[in-house]
Amino acid sequence: MSATIETDSRREQVQDRITRGREQMLEFVSEAVQHASVSGEEDRIHDFLIAWLDRHGWTHESQPLSELAAYHRANEPNVDRRANIIAWPRPPREGMPSVVLNGHIDVVPAGDHAAWTDAPFSGVRRDGRIYGRGAVDTKGPIAAALYAVDALSELADSLPFDLAVQLVCAEETTGVGTRAVFSRVPEPLAAIVLEPTNGAVAPIGTGLLFFELEVEGRSAHTSAPWRGADAFLHLMRVHEAMTGLADERGARFGEQYRTYFGDIPTPVPFVVGTVSAGTWRAAVPDSARMAGRWGTAPGEDLGALRDDLEALIARVDGDASWGQHPTRIHWQHALPGWETTAGHPLVAAAERAIARATGSPKVTGLTAGTDAAQYGPKGIPTIIYGPGDTALAHSPDEFIDEDAVELGSRVIADMLLDFAGSMQ
Repeated sequence: MSATIETDSRREQVQDRITRGREQMLEFVSEAVQHASVSGEEDRIHDFLIAWLDRHGWTHESQPLSELAAYHRANEPNVDRRANIIAWPRPPREGMPSVVLNGHIDVVPAGDHAAWTDAPFSGVRRDGRIYGRGAVDTKGPIAAALYAVDALSELADSLPFDLAVQLVCAEETTGVGTRAVFSRVPEPLAAIVLEPTNGAVAPIGTGLLFFELEVEGRSAHTSAPWRGADAFLHLMRVHEAMTGLADERGARFGEQYRTYFGDIPTPVPFVVGTVSAGTWRAAVPDSARMAGRWGTAPGEDLGALRDDLEALIARVDGDASWGQHPTRIHWQHALPGWETTAGHPLVAAAERAIARATGSPKVTGLTAGTDAAQYGPKGIPTIIYGPGDTALAHSPDEFIDEDAVELGSRVIADMLLDFAGSMQ
C-alpha cells in the first residue's frame, strides 16, 4: 500500500510541475518553429536548444555530423555545421541502462509560401493552436518530451534507468542522425520515438522500400505507332501488375495486423510518386520512368521482397513479349518494419498512462517511415508516441493544438514513471 501511495504522490508532483510549466512549454514550441531548421540547416535551431538545456541545468553534448565518413557517403550537405544533441536531465550514471527519447529537429521545406495563412515559420499562437512548419513534426512532440523529462529531473537519480533525450538531424532525408547516436548510447533499454500519433501509442510500424523503375522502348511517329515500342504503355502494364500484388499484400497483412491497422485500407501502401515518359507529343515514348515506395511488414525479408518484385517484372516483360531492353528496377533507401509485442512493460506503461489521462488506452500502428525503424529491428523495445495529428505534417498551415502538447507531456512523464515502477 505504501508503495502505491508513494507512486501516486510522485505522479502528482510531476503532473503539477508540467501544469505550472505549460505556458513556458507552449512558448518553447512557438520559438522553436521560428527557427527554420529545414533538413540540412539544423544549425539554425542548435543554439536555441543548447540555451534551453543550460537554463534547466541539463548535461548535454553536441555530436557533429562531420564526425564519421558515413555522413559523407549519405550525401548530406553542410556536415561541418550540423550536429545532434544528446542530453540528460542528470549526468548519466556508470553502468545504468538508458531509456532514450528520440526526436528530429529537422523539418521539410515550407513549399509554396502563398499557400500559408501566416508565414511558414511564424510560430503564431492563435485560437489554442501553434502554427508553422515543424509545429507538429516534431517540435511540439519534442517540447512535450523535454518538459516531461525536466519534470522528472528531481526523481532521476531514483529511477532504475537514465533518461537520454536525443535531438537528431536528417530524419527527413537519410536518417544518419539517429544512426550516429548509437555511438553515444549503443544499447538503450528502450526507445520512445517522438512523432505525432494523435495521442495514441504505436508499438508497430511498417517499413518501406523506395525504388525507381525504367522502361526503354523505341520511338516512332505517332501516325504509325506500330513501328515503335511504347515504353509508357509497358510501364502501365508493370504498374498494373504491381498494383495487383500490392492489393494482395494489403489484404493479407491487413488481416494479420488488424488490431493496429483495422481502420485503414492497407498497412503496406504501394504508391508511385513520380512518372515521366517520352520527349515529344508526336512521338511514341521511347523511355518511361516511375519512382515510388513499397510498404513492408514487420520482420519481412526485404531481400526476398526485392526478388519477388524483380520476378514479377520479368513475367510482365515476358507476357507482353517485350522484346526491348528488360525493364530495370533500381532499389534505393529502405526502412524495415518493426513491432514491440503487446504486453511488453513499455507498451503497457504507455497504455496505462494514456488511459489515466484520457479515460481509455489508445493503440495504433504507423505506416510512415520514422527513426523507430532504427531501434525496433535491433530488438530494442520501441514505441512511437507524440501529440498532434500526423496528417498535418508536411502541409500548409501545419499546426498543433496547445492542449495536446500539455497532454502529451503529462502522458510521457506518466509512462516513464509507470515503466520505472514495472522494473522495481
